[in-house]
Amino acid sequence: MIEPVDDDRTWYVKRDPDSSPEAIIDRFGGGYRLRRFSLHESRRTQYGVYTGREIAETAWWRLRDGGK
Repeated sequence: MIEPVDDDRTWYVKRDPDSSPEAIIDRFGGGYRLRRFSLHESRRTQYGVYTGREIAETAWWRLRDGGK
């Protein structure tokens, strides 16, 4: 699931409403950047820029599931 953060440019990717964020999606140029969630900005591994939030979320779950 995608949960908005305090602004209209950032979203958390979570397994369910009560779980911790696993990834972060933020508005980046004309797309949405997907990164692994980390409390330390330097540890947020980038996974690419996508054309939509839902596409970025789907990419995250595919990465987690080993590309299945």
